Amino acid sequence: MEKVLIVDDDEGLIHFLHRFFTRQGYGVQACSSGQEALEKMAGEQFDLILLDYKMPGLNGLDTLREVRRSQVKTPVIIMTAYGTTDTAIEAMKLGAYDYLLKPFDREELRRITADALEVNRLMKEEVRFPGHLGRPPAPPKGAIRIVGSHRRMQEVYKLIGQIAGKDVTVLIMGESGTGKELVARAIYHHSHRKDKPFLAVNCAAIPETLLESELFGYERGAFSGAERTHLGKFERCQDGTLFFDEIGDMSLATQAKVLRVLQYGEFERLGGKESLNVHVRIIAATNKNLEREVERGRFREDLYWRLKVISIQLPPLRERPEDIPLLAEYFVQRFSEEYQTPIRYVAPAAIQKLTAHSWPGNVRELENCLRRAVLLSLGDVILEEHLKLGSELPEADGATPEQLLAHIDHKLDALIPHILRFAVGKMHANVIDLVEKTLIAKVLRQCGYNQVKAARMLGISRNTLRHRMKKFRFPAAAEAPEALVPERRETG
Repeated sequence: MEKVLIVDDDEGLIHFLHRFFTRQGYGVQACSSGQEALEKMAGEQFDLILLDYKMPGLNGLDTLREVRRSQVKTPVIIMTAYGTTDTAIEAMKLGAYDYLLKPFDREELRRITADALEVNRLMKEEVRFPGHLGRPPAPPKGAIRIVGSHRRMQEVYKLIGQIAGKDVTVLIMGESGTGKELVARAIYHHSHRKDKPFLAVNCAAIPETLLESELFGYERGAFSGAERTHLGKFERCQDGTLFFDEIGDMSLATQAKVLRVLQYGEFERLGGKESLNVHVRIIAATNKNLEREVERGRFREDLYWRLKVISIQLPPLRERPEDIPLLAEYFVQRFSEEYQTPIRYVAPAAIQKLTAHSWPGNVRELENCLRRAVLLSLGDVILEEHLKLGSELPEADGATPEQLLAHIDHKLDALIPHILRFAVGKMHANVIDLVEKTLIAKVLRQCGYNQVKAARMLGISRNTLRHRMKKFRFPAAAEAPEALVPERRETG
């Protein structure tokens, strides 16, 4: 259970925040002064600290200075009813994750605290990798491992060891699910920046219109709805490591601004006139062929070469099947501890079944498969029948409704966490609309943009489909592919 410490001399606010976090499943403690908070932190570690700015005795900023000496990696959110830009900047310089203005907006509180707790996990959950051939030693509690003894993985480990301690930009390439974020975090945990922030940005998950403000921040009044100064990821990550996941999906305009940071170490907030200096290490990852993207004009060549100072290519799991038994053993042990189950090992027949599978989702697919097996197994051994592989899921033809529903349920297990990130991070105003728009677009494409067929497949009327297309601003008939134009009745 993640633990939250609330530091404020307002009993009413403490009661509200205590109930707010308890309902979300967090362990909550509270105190009314900075000195009391420091005493609590001397004997206990917390995952998030909410700290009032104006308190008797030690104020928020003075307390923050002391917190940084004892809880280096714990995100601290400053709370204040006296919010000014100067207060925010000073708090950030001292290492605060963010600040909140009283009275709180519940959704903003939920978003900022969820982001801070995710950052805490990424920074504190140490990623280990074997620096030699053979089985690596067991990692300490709270650490996770990159597993594999294949020759190509050994090359990856060697490269991580060589470049982790050097301030060079790194580009990690590989298919989805191969472990690119783990490699980025391993580089961070073994660098001299390991006591500074590690922030991750998923360029594919954040809409283009929001990504720029997420990275560079904005001044109050920069656009409609900008009610306070917002500090972006670059400012928050001063002297730390910034990880761009799926950088191949970043727009050309944002690429140009990121290139400027890499070249000159400076940027401006949206709506700002002052250039800000920043010293951040960049690690980027992509599942796209960036050279091909450069040729097609979808990625800047100068940014590509800036990122590719050092490149790491992760092999897909199908090319290192001998690592599957090691990975299976590791995941079963990890999930058994996490869910407190008595499972001791994986049966040989189950290992054979895992090794024979092609794993199009790579290590992430294997991880999800074994997590499910651990949860559903009743004994102390993972058997062949406990493993549900993608190829075993029923095809639409000949499957019963129950089988199809089970198929959908299986797929949603992996998708729902990613979908909900849009809601938690307020990346999309209406997540249901987002899912509906995606589904309609996929069905239209599958039907060759024949609206009659698409409506029939979706189980809605043609007029309803047209209404949805208008709502989601799908191309008008004059702009759409020929197949998207409504069918004409032939006469004569």
